[in-house]
Amino acid sequence: MRFSSIEYFIAVAEHGSLSRAANHLYITQPALSKQIKLFEKELGYKHFIRSHQGMTLTESGKLLYKDIQPILLALKNKIKEHSKIEKIRFGVSPFLATYYLPELEGENRIPIELTITREECFEFISMIELGEIDSAIVQDYPNHSGLFSKFLYEEEFKIVVPNGHPLTTKNSVTISECLKYPHVLPPIESRLYENVQSFIEEKGIHPEKLISVPYPLIIDYVSKGYGITYLPSLMIQDHHYHNLKFIRFKDKELIRKLYLFASSQRILDIVWNQLNNNSHI
Repeated sequence: MRFSSIEYFIAVAEHGSLSRAANHLYITQPALSKQIKLFEKELGYKHFIRSHQGMTLTESGKLLYKDIQPILLALKNKIKEHSKIEKIRFGVSPFLATYYLPELEGENRIPIELTITREECFEFISMIELGEIDSAIVQDYPNHSGLFSKFLYEEEFKIVVPNGHPLTTKNSVTISECLKYPHVLPPIESRLYENVQSFIEEKGIHPEKLISVPYPLIIDYVSKGYGITYLPSLMIQDHHYHNLKFIRFKDKELIRKLYLFASSQRILDIVWNQLNNNSHI
């Protein structure tokens, strides 16, 4: 059995399609199909159900994937630790990109390149697993099997309201007070939206109106009086927003915890040290 046979099986299982897996592996689809059939023959059973919709794992295939995927990932990570690093591909959300636009240059002048952003940074986990990036900052998710992570810092959110809003008379407020007013929030799949929904259920208070808009439009909507929102402190401290006021919570009711993830301990250490050197942490 060849190492590549396992890698091919994992790729098809994760992409759910021979064509997508072949593109990812940089081989032809017929060649990949042949290798999958040989691997099935070698182990003595079918791994996939083939259909016009793609490739789905059989029950036996699911068990095989569950057993060998973490081992393959750990092996790849160990190989990376002993390989020369030419550059580190770094992922960060748009909310953080401005502050981590590297300036980053790792040990022995290894460049750390901001190669990708995602509004929902949890997507970075699978991207690191698939080898598309090497490191990323992830919110509110401390660890993941097969990857290396380290706590960065905890950050409070502040309430963002337009000038003239009733809350501007207060120096600090509670989430219950905020929920009495219309809200402008990021997409419903975002962590912030989920957190606010949790408060709504917990407090039994539903905002008069709740608007969900793309991230770049949030500030504009708030400044035009559509509702209030919440921003991490880091986003506020170096910016001057016209027609807006920022109010703190009486208690730490809305926070986020940021974690640095990497595909290997060596890469984690390089990025961690560089972030410290640039005083981002």
